[in-house]
Amino acid sequence: MKTCLIVDDEEFSAEMLATMLRKSFDCTIVTSGKEAWSIIEPKWLKGESFDLICCDLTMPELSGHGLIRKIRSLETSRAESCASPSKIFVVSAGTFPWGMGETLLDGVADGYISKPCHRDKLLEMMVQHGVLEPGEI
Repeated sequence: MKTCLIVDDEEFSAEMLATMLRKSFDCTIVTSGKEAWSIIEPKWLKGESFDLICCDLTMPELSGHGLIRKIRSLETSRAESCASPSKIFVVSAGTFPWGMGETLLDGVADGYISKPCHRDKLLEMMVQHGVLEPGEI
């Protein structure tokens, strides 16, 4: 089964997203960027990665932008790992165009979904980015 890491300090939002994904993914939920990094880095160094990471932007300790940049830096600098780069979708309540623009234009995230997240939109984005095949939905 594919794996997904959901990073969101709002537990209700994280659980709702996990409910949408559990048919196709084994979901792990963490509530901070710092907690996510403590799972992602050792996993990568063992040659493993998450198939999908869904990350909020505004979180304590380490923001979503900061976390995503650290992930991409790890994937680039430690290319000898057997792990495949994760697809990263930002799932955020932020409605500011600069948040979406900064995330997508700097190339660190693969997609951006505004909360509340709609299952059809999420599934469409996963197929578009090769996370799932149309028959896996």
